[in-house]
Amino acid sequence: MKAVVPYRTLGLAAAALAVATPWAAPAVARVLVLDRAAVLSGEIWRVFTGHLVHAGSEHLLWDVLSLIGIGFVFEEYLRERFWPVLGISAIAVGAGLVILEPHLPDYRGLSGVLNGLWVAGALHGARAERAAGNRGVSRLCSVAVVLALAKILVEARYGPLFTDPVRLGAPTVLLSHALGFSAGVFAYGFRREPVLLRPRLGESV
Repeated sequence: MKAVVPYRTLGLAAAALAVATPWAAPAVARVLVLDRAAVLSGEIWRVFTGHLVHAGSEHLLWDVLSLIGIGFVFEEYLRERFWPVLGISAIAVGAGLVILEPHLPDYRGLSGVLNGLWVAGALHGARAERAAGNRGVSRLCSVAVVLALAKILVEARYGPLFTDPVRLGAPTVLLSHALGFSAGVFAYGFRREPVLLRPRLGESV
């Protein structure tokens, strides 16, 4: 696969950085953060926008660098599917936390959505590379999915592996990673396939 600029990913990263600019935060953050009480009172947009808000510069740096890395590896496999996968992941993580974490007052960050993009991108990559005859690359994409699942399972038992919630300024909501992973698998299941029309009996092609 040739290297391409992941402009969709970079656009999302730019949006997260814009929310964190000194002139925007914290006023904008208060309007965008996924506040559970506000969502239940009708401010549904927070299910989407809460992923752009971060607790601090280190939290933002972790998420944005991870996002860009995922973009350079997997966006070419997703292409026009990037935005649907992002939307499904944002809804699954945001709404899932509101429903399943009643004691969590608010949520912010891209980590849940990143799991969705990673998994959907890796699954599409495995399929595309297998179809192209690149079985080694296809296996690597499959391994990426397994590693993401393994990380979620290990963190459920031992806590966050790579981040320190104290330094990030916010608790690591591990359920968001599982919800994002599930959303990525779900979004992959809705991939659009080309329709191949078979000729009718007696017709030439």
